[in-house]
Amino acid sequence: MEEKKKPVRPLSVIYADAKQAITRQVGNTMAAYGLPIFMAEGILSGVLAEVRSNAANELADDTARYEEELKEYYETEAKEKQETFEKEKEELITLFENPEEAPDASEESVAGEEPVIEEVE
Repeated sequence: MEEKKKPVRPLSVIYADAKQAITRQVGNTMAAYGLPIFMAEGILSGVLAEVRSNAANELADDTARYEEELKEYYETEAKEKQETFEKEKEELITLFENPEEAPDASEESVAGEEPVIEEVE
């Protein structure tokens, strides 16, 4: 049975709703304090500067966190591949040094019967 998933709200809808709510709140705040537009503009400029600064800091933090996670991921991958390589290398060295201990992997013993050769016209 297929699992039903709730639809995810698109970012464009979230953006539009947030913008509308902020605009409404700015208007309400201006009305509540009796602010003329020129004063609201100055306040909003200051708020925008703070938001931009916070956005830059957030981006820097997110980038640093992502790069650290990526570094850890690739270090783990490299370590796993190195361990696999070392294990396979040891197995090959052991097989080379002790060929009598190697399992017989010929086609006859694997298939359990003689191979059949078919003629091609």
